[in-house]
Amino acid sequence: MFDVKMVVTDLDGTLLQADQSISPADQKTLERLGILGLCRVAATGRNLYKVRLVLNEESPFDYVIFSSGAGIMDWKTQKLIRSMSIPLDETDEIIKYLIGENYNFKVSRMLPDNHNFGWWESYECPELTRYVEHHKKFGEAVKIDPEKPFASSQFLMFFPIESDQFEQVKVKIQKRFPDLSLIKTTSPLNSSYIWMEIFPNGVSKAHGIEEICRITGIARENTLGIGNDFNDLEMLEFTHHSYVVENAPEELKIKYLNSLAHYEDGFSHAVNKHISHHP
Repeated sequence: MFDVKMVVTDLDGTLLQADQSISPADQKTLERLGILGLCRVAATGRNLYKVRLVLNEESPFDYVIFSSGAGIMDWKTQKLIRSMSIPLDETDEIIKYLIGENYNFKVSRMLPDNHNFGWWESYECPELTRYVEHHKKFGEAVKIDPEKPFASSQFLMFFPIESDQFEQVKVKIQKRFPDLSLIKTTSPLNSSYIWMEIFPNGVSKAHGIEEICRITGIARENTLGIGNDFNDLEMLEFTHHSYVVENAPEELKIKYLNSLAHYEDGFSHAVNKHISHHP
């Protein structure tokens, strides 16, 4: 029985090619899903500004979950239907805590302007330097003034992948701020670093998909998800059919269904296992 009514895909490292384009085969698959009446969802850690660098208004998606679930946009109407933030007072408290603990971090402004951010360096960190240098091309990047707090949408912290700092810091932050959502992802700038994304309570790709299921009336058991990294974990736990591409970490490939690499049209390969018998 054909049971897939919604297909959800991560972008970077899953759907997008190395040049950040969608391959002709994957483009055709997305268009075919639309003809079949399936709901097409992109779920990405990119902010909206960076989403628009790789998708335009004609891109074959019905919804886009961005900033790891902090925002949802109806892609056909370009209407923002979800925007979550950390209030000014709580942002101020988190900033002062992280500075007091001598951590490096960045803080994004509220959606949809979260390509603008502040940063703080407690000690020399090449990954923070890389991040600031790369992202200041897309928005305002200023050193944080602890006396001038602002509401935010996301904090980001940086840890060497070979250390156990991530887990240690995660425990401390969860104890101090139990309502925040903490998400692990591999750095797209340097694979020797892990990032900790800190969001308002309830932010995740999975919760974004759940909201789209509510809006569309599509049941969870009628969903298919495709990802490639640790920040896709909750998404892959939520979707009924869950795939990772060949370029995903081994621990994810052991846990989920496997597809081809993103540069081998892994998106189409996974989807076609479920729609190949349709005209």
